[in-house]
Amino acid sequence: MITVAELQPGDVALVDRHLPLSRLDQQVEQGSTYLVAWEDGRPVGHAHIAWHGTHLGVPEVQDVFVRPEERRRGIAGQLTEAAEAAARARGFEAISLSVSESGNEAARRLYEQLGYGDAGVEPVRVRGAIMLRGRPFHVDDTLVYLRKAL
Repeated sequence: MITVAELQPGDVALVDRHLPLSRLDQQVEQGSTYLVAWEDGRPVGHAHIAWHGTHLGVPEVQDVFVRPEERRRGIAGQLTEAAEAAARARGFEAISLSVSESGNEAARRLYEQLGYGDAGVEPVRVRGAIMLRGRPFHVDDTLVYLRKAL
């Protein structure tokens, strides 16, 4: 059985050994939230929620990740729905996320099934080095933003 809960300080070391907590610095610096999917005491997936400073001005679900051997079990959907519930609990009326314009059709289908639709903004090209946990990471992608009313 999968349960989803906010990442707790005491769990960071364990989760970090199993999942790529790429935005851990943001959680500390910007007050964002990591949600972790657990099964039998093991972290099997995560989602990051940026509450402020996002492209659409509403909370944004970022970095949904499920361990490869655990995929196709509905965990990404559970994480996304938990992020929506967290945003709703904080009084937000909408939530957003972005997907690669090409190359991640499975994720796009999932989000559309969950009720996300085109946000009505132009795709955004992200190119160059970004810093993740103090290390540069090269990206070259075009993101399409999706939005959902809560």
